[in-house]
Amino acid sequence: MRNFCFALISLMLFASCSDYGKIYKSKNTGLKYAKAVQLYQKKDYARALPLFEQLRDAYGRISDSLEQVYYYSAYCHYGMGEYEFASMFFKDYTESFTKSKRHTECAYMAVYCDYKSVRSHELDQSHTLKTIGALQSFINYYPNTEYALKCNDLIDQLRETLIQKEYSHVIQYYRMGNYRAAVVSAKNTLKMYSDVKQKEELEYLIVKSQYLYAMNSIEKKRAERLKEVIDFANDYVYSNGSSAVHSKEIAELSEKAKTEIKKITSLI
Repeated sequence: MRNFCFALISLMLFASCSDYGKIYKSKNTGLKYAKAVQLYQKKDYARALPLFEQLRDAYGRISDSLEQVYYYSAYCHYGMGEYEFASMFFKDYTESFTKSKRHTECAYMAVYCDYKSVRSHELDQSHTLKTIGALQSFINYYPNTEYALKCNDLIDQLRETLIQKEYSHVIQYYRMGNYRAAVVSAKNTLKMYSDVKQKEELEYLIVKSQYLYAMNSIEKKRAERLKEVIDFANDYVYSNGSSAVHSKEIAELSEKAKTEIKKITSLI
């Protein structure tokens, strides 16, 4: 019985593959289209897509048929996780079929696929910036659609990726002992992203990095740089209050800076 079932399944698979092969080689566009849609509905995008590709060439500029094929092709790429190709097809769709009822949907899917292809914060973020611009352009062009709200959410997520990238730079500089770069990077991050979640942590790192930078400076520069530690410490307390996470250490660093300044000035 088990052998019979295995043989039956093998026969069905062979018939299915044979059927697909015949349809792929066929010039019958109606049959080819029906099979492609059937495979698409079963989420068998890898086999549906080659048939849609053949149909794109066969239909030429017959707009109604070609529109359907472009639509399915874009979603095949999307279903397979090929977001860059999917974005390209969705963009081509919106440019080719401007009066389609699916125009807004496909315009959104184009930028959404750009969002899906954004790299993690450890890598280059030029594509992230470009995608934020594309999402904002969509919002400006389709302001009163359900997709505009989704784009706002996507922009917020991408901004968080950019913030995480800048924050990781600060941490990297600090750990490498490049304290001046850590101070500059942290200050720039706070300037660019005033709503950053790590605001208190960055303000703390500014004080700590500046202190270490000053203490590792040549003597004639040390007092001047220690004065900045006190200024940054005052900024931290003003911004976060005296009960913040690092407030105790900030106060200690400020006192150390004052003591060191007194030592230096007493020697002059």
